[in-house]
Amino acid sequence: MLQLTVEIGIFFSQLFATILVDVPNWRILFGLSGAISLIQLIWLPFMPESPKYLVMKGRIEEGAKALKFLRPNCNITKEFDNLLESCSAANDSRHSNHADSSTTDSERFADSNSESNVSIADKHKKLKAVSIHSVSVSNRPTSIGLLNIVKGETPDVIWHMLFCTMFLMGFQQWTGAKGIVFYSTEILVKVFNLSEAQLRKTPNEAQWMTIGLAAAGIAAVFASMNLIDRLGRRRLLLISTSGVSLSCVLIVVGRTCNVAPLAVAAMFLFKLAYGLGMAPIPWLAASEMLPYYALGTLSGIASALNWMMIFIIGLVFPLLAKALDNYLFLPFAALNFSAFLVVFLFVPETKGRHISEILHLHGKRLHVVCSLSRWRRNKHQDHGFQETDESL
Repeated sequence: MLQLTVEIGIFFSQLFATILVDVPNWRILFGLSGAISLIQLIWLPFMPESPKYLVMKGRIEEGAKALKFLRPNCNITKEFDNLLESCSAANDSRHSNHADSSTTDSERFADSNSESNVSIADKHKKLKAVSIHSVSVSNRPTSIGLLNIVKGETPDVIWHMLFCTMFLMGFQQWTGAKGIVFYSTEILVKVFNLSEAQLRKTPNEAQWMTIGLAAAGIAAVFASMNLIDRLGRRRLLLISTSGVSLSCVLIVVGRTCNVAPLAVAAMFLFKLAYGLGMAPIPWLAASEMLPYYALGTLSGIASALNWMMIFIIGLVFPLLAKALDNYLFLPFAALNFSAFLVVFLFVPETKGRHISEILHLHGKRLHVVCSLSRWRRNKHQDHGFQETDESL
């Protein structure tokens, strides 16, 4: 959902920029950004605390209320049960004696939409015996600082999952996607060889194509939302990185051979391939790969790394464009192919897996998670809970 809102924002910014391109109308764009930020600032105090944070602190009743607020008119039973399990599973793996779970999931949390007389307080009592010990009273910390993580002072070995998370968040911007977002119109002007008279016409051909690229980004993220739980995160990342790498090569071929339709089609293919995997999935990586006690610290660092890469690529891209001209996307083709290899060798599948299982399989130093022979053997199988350690 985060990436979808980003793509929608890019689309409308490109659309309004086409309309408000002349002086002094471009200043209105900055005013619109400020207005949106002001609305967010006013609305934020009315938002509840994260349900997961509340559950980790043992505030089960408040967590249920917060989740219900975020899911109006929805049955939150299954989601809340999964939330409890995800928060307590890592603790149970080492402190199974703390959890005396004789009750079933349905007993722990009744249907939140039913008209029954069971109150939140009653549900809290049922949940408390199962969750408080594994979430709050456990010897495992509810949060841990960066210095402890760097020193390796964590209950689990998380180096492999930390590498995967930081790689995905850091590399996301080195796909070349932000270069297309920032400089697509300039690139397309060269592709179409537009004259000064054509450039003075607003909107021109290059600007329409830029708006179309933004729309393709929205369509790709929608497709990813429908495919991510069918194909899995890992497979979509492999499709995305290979597709983006191929697109970069085709853009270079189209520009060097002066085949404008090929270059434009390749740019659209780039946006579609990027939106399928490398756009949304890195933002999921931290929450699905890291234990809850390190999630707050490391997700913040991962986000900062991502924004730092946006800043760097924004500075470097114009220099590369000037130096490489028609071969601009050749380095990005190589980088994306390298990313394909890293994902293939090191990034595990997290679909349908609890953090306890991920820690059990990959709670170790950096290691290869899939060999070519194993991939051939398992490519038609569902990578579920029955899978054993994939490492070589």
